Amino acid sequence: MTEIRRETQHPSGMKLGDILFALFKRKKTIIAWAVVGIIAAAAVYFLYPPYYESQAKLLVRYVTERSAVDPIDAEKAAAASNNEADRVMGAEMEILTSWDLAMQVAQAIGPQRLLPPPQDLLSRVARAIGLKGLLPPSGASATEGAAASSIVSGLKALSSKGSNIILVSYKNSDPQIATLVLQELLSRYFVKHLEVHRSAGAFDFVTQQTDQVRARLNQTDDTLKSLKEKTGIASLKEGSAALTAEAAKTQEQINGAEADLAEQQALVNQIVEKKTKGWRTKTSSSENSPQSIKAKVAGTQAKIEALKSRLRDVQQRTKKLSEVAPQIEDLERKREMDEANYKYFAASLEKARIDEALDPSKMPNISAVQRPSPPSLETKKRDKIALMLVGGGVALGIALALLRGMVLNQTVSRPLQLETQLHIPLMLSIPYRNGRFSLPRNGSPTNPEALTTGRRNAKLAPWEADHFIRPYCDAIRDRLGLYFELNHLTHKPKLVGVTGMSEEGGTSTLAAGLAASLSETNDGKVLLVDVNLGPQEVHPFFKGKPAYPLNKALKPSDSIASATENLYLATVGSSSTGGPAQLGLKKFFDMMPNMKASDFDYIIFDMPPLDQTSPTWGMAAFMDKLLVVVEAEKNNREVIRRSYGKLIAERNNVAVVVNKTRSYVPKWLDSES
Repeated sequence: MTEIRRETQHPSGMKLGDILFALFKRKKTIIAWAVVGIIAAAAVYFLYPPYYESQAKLLVRYVTERSAVDPIDAEKAAAASNNEADRVMGAEMEILTSWDLAMQVAQAIGPQRLLPPPQDLLSRVARAIGLKGLLPPSGASATEGAAASSIVSGLKALSSKGSNIILVSYKNSDPQIATLVLQELLSRYFVKHLEVHRSAGAFDFVTQQTDQVRARLNQTDDTLKSLKEKTGIASLKEGSAALTAEAAKTQEQINGAEADLAEQQALVNQIVEKKTKGWRTKTSSSENSPQSIKAKVAGTQAKIEALKSRLRDVQQRTKKLSEVAPQIEDLERKREMDEANYKYFAASLEKARIDEALDPSKMPNISAVQRPSPPSLETKKRDKIALMLVGGGVALGIALALLRGMVLNQTVSRPLQLETQLHIPLMLSIPYRNGRFSLPRNGSPTNPEALTTGRRNAKLAPWEADHFIRPYCDAIRDRLGLYFELNHLTHKPKLVGVTGMSEEGGTSTLAAGLAASLSETNDGKVLLVDVNLGPQEVHPFFKGKPAYPLNKALKPSDSIASATENLYLATVGSSSTGGPAQLGLKKFFDMMPNMKASDFDYIIFDMPPLDQTSPTWGMAAFMDKLLVVVEAEKNNREVIRRSYGKLIAERNNVAVVVNKTRSYVPKWLDSES
């Protein structure tokens, strides 16, 4: 019949409890690596060679770029923003830590003084055994390059964002050298600063450039003046406007004169027409006489010709001006550029004169806020390395513990893993007691240590009342009774199988304890059957107790003696047969009528572990209830999952008991406690 289950759903995945279990289980590994880290840190702390550090501070108010060829950079430097200030500070720090400056300091102090032979323990040992080639060059063999490298490696230049203070520090094993190198570095830095921020030979270069620009400007002025004289204008814009206005005025005068001429010609024609017809006209004045009118016509015509000649002259001048206008415009633009360059170079020439005479030690934009300080013992690097070794030891121990406990380990370490990872309901878990496993291995001889209780009662069989397994067996007995009631299993005998995943799972102890617990309910007789051993061996708890072959124990006519009240013992073989006991499915099936006809209420089978050749696979289908014992921290999760799936595929009557569970986590942290 199908078992009624009300399972609690547990989400799968990594849990905090799994992490704590893995860490506390392997706390010795973590402690060991932590001790190794502490020892290494102590060795570094006491054997690390001492270093002395000297510090100086520089105030950079501004940086004047004295370039003679790039006016755009000069304008940017004059209006530097906050980002520009940070860039300037970065440039100054690069100058301080440059290789060229380090080489100058190394040459000034001397490689032999900067790199004396090391006197630490490792160096002395290396020199004593002839391993000088492994040591860096020092003493007489030291070179300027090696000395400069040592200066660069010990030199630091730092500046906070938005600050115009540069902190310069240098450390060396010799306290005197630390201060000396920093003093020499600062004195040469001011010279290096001027070399970087001004052109070499700036005064001569600027003077030459100024003369060249002045000559080009004079030449442009002469050409432009000659061209303007040729065109007769002082300014291209004004001359063009004047010619345009004069042409318009002349055209207007021509139009007026032509109108007057037309009027006069009309008057002449009228007089001529009257004379032809013989009309008499009144005597007119001399101004309106035909002779005077003809004179006016001739004068007007002459005026028109003069105006047209003048207009043609203006048009000729306009055409000539339009032809030379682009040339004049180019010359004027060139003159403006040459004039601007001349003004800039004139100002740069004055700056170059000042720069030429400037003393690096009296630079107004950079000053030493703090001169090189007396050397002090520098321990930050040593302490940092020591802390890293301690932290690294602890971290490595934790990493190894988590790697072994959560990645490489594929066993069931905690009972809750059955439900969270394998989704297998858990019936009961039996803890690890007093430094010993709760249940001994299957079929092993009685182990006094494994069966000793706190009251030192040695060699107790599981059916004894003082055996430590009895409380757990009583709990299993009660749950079996509830299972049989819920599934209406009222027939007799009820067959209960107990098997495990390994030889040392503790199946025999659990089977014997469960049989003893069932026998004490006074509900009938209980038969404990050992299916594990051959005829020459007996159940580990059968010593001194009467045990019978199974076929004899099942015969109602035979009278067999009990081990204790209502508890009887049997084996699958007898000493008369040769070889190991065999209980195949055919033989077990043939014995089923005898089992049903027996007067036992419960038959408990101590069955072999579940391996590929185990007869338990076939016998499990005949059981009313099958208990599978999983050995904590021993049995593989994948093997348990496959075995459990195969068992419930035939009959869903399987319950899992986890044995030898250990809790390494403190109770106040353990969610399962």
